[in-house]
Amino acid sequence: MDRYQRSILLTLLFTLSSFALFAQSTDTVSKGRFVVSDILITGNSRTKASVIKRELSFKKGDTIRIADWPTIALRSKQNVMNTGLFNFTTVDTVHISTGQTLVTIDVVEQWYIFPIPIFQVEERNFNTWWVQDHRSLDKADYGMYLSDNNFLGEKQILRLKAQFGYTQQFGASYNIPYINKNQNSGLQFYFNSSTNREIPYTSINNILTYVTTPDNVIKHDYSGTLDYTYRQGLYNIHYAEVDFYSSKVADTILKLTNDYLPGNQTQANFFEVKYYFRRDMRDYSPYPLRGYYIDFSINDYGLGLMKNPFNIIYLQSSFHKYWAISDKFFYSAMVEGKVSGNAQQPYYIQRGLGYSNDFIRGYEYNVIDGNNYTIVKNEIKYQLFSVSEQKIPYLKLRQFNKTFLSVYLTAFSDWGYVGDPDPFVTGNTLANTPLWGNGFGIDLATYYGLVWRFEYSFNALGQNGFFLHFQAVM
Repeated sequence: MDRYQRSILLTLLFTLSSFALFAQSTDTVSKGRFVVSDILITGNSRTKASVIKRELSFKKGDTIRIADWPTIALRSKQNVMNTGLFNFTTVDTVHISTGQTLVTIDVVEQWYIFPIPIFQVEERNFNTWWVQDHRSLDKADYGMYLSDNNFLGEKQILRLKAQFGYTQQFGASYNIPYINKNQNSGLQFYFNSSTNREIPYTSINNILTYVTTPDNVIKHDYSGTLDYTYRQGLYNIHYAEVDFYSSKVADTILKLTNDYLPGNQTQANFFEVKYYFRRDMRDYSPYPLRGYYIDFSINDYGLGLMKNPFNIIYLQSSFHKYWAISDKFFYSAMVEGKVSGNAQQPYYIQRGLGYSNDFIRGYEYNVIDGNNYTIVKNEIKYQLFSVSEQKIPYLKLRQFNKTFLSVYLTAFSDWGYVGDPDPFVTGNTLANTPLWGNGFGIDLATYYGLVWRFEYSFNALGQNGFFLHFQAVM
């Protein structure tokens, strides 16, 4: 075949292939579909593109129904926001040829490195410190906290902590969400050392009770954690965790109680193994309005090992659901429960209601000690206003120069029950008794996942009051 004939053949093949591509593209458009020709990401000066693409519910080369695109784009935007790496995200399309579409994703990154001085009061919640501790600064912690929430631009979290005051604490953690090419396996390491001169050792009449030794350390703790995580798809994640605890207390504790540490000893070393599963379909995890969330864990403390063997197994699970009734009205409900098979547990481990975020509103000042509990929470809210992505004059940093603030009126009703009460606790009258709390409030939600809840509630005891919280209730 001479040069002229080869030229004719190549021209013919090119024409036929172009015609086929045009016919395919035209056919794609006629069927209400488009092909994702490429994905262009902008605004990620530090975050690697692979981290963002991991959160998308589509990929390059996908054929997408035009009618489905708004839902796919919104879900992908929510996934990117729920990484906690960005203040704002936009997902858009640019048609570059018939049937071929470029998807553009623009992000506004958060400020990731925080060398922040520590000054905080240490209590179960702000209200307990304000009322029961009479706003005493004796429970204040101070020091330095350094966190890089996007180490190496790969969503890795490196944290260092040096803290003094009420609790002297030194800690370090390193979270690597992806250790393989498929970005579905990760590791986390954690170590912490802390000392206290005051600790809660029991509760009396449903109020946490403390012992203080001003001149001596009453408790010294060491703990370490190794986590393996497996992320299944976009919304499911599995954790396998091993923890080691070492705690030493002063002889004073033995004179006050006989159930603080395992075996009623002044020193205990023990392991915990844990499996935890989470499925997160919330639209915005710091303050969700739509979607659902479910989790489940099985924990085994002690494993029958070490010097004073014991074995405590408990199951814990929760389900949260969020509905948009209209553009302004929203409703949410949740149920959570914990079941433990051991009738007597060391107080160091035992947790009923009133700790962390596991409480009934209206009972913020109380703890209800027991091995098993159930919580049901309901809330309806109305959005007063929302201001988003408005430029703030004279502020040049992209991480802070746009507004994001939503304000909601809320009304709520909570119910709970604690069973199998701690036999060594005095006056635990709220155990084995139905608990309920009702009220109303105002929520403020802004970027960086910050939430303020101002609530007025009343409970089954006839008590009422104003309470302040700093995270979404469910």
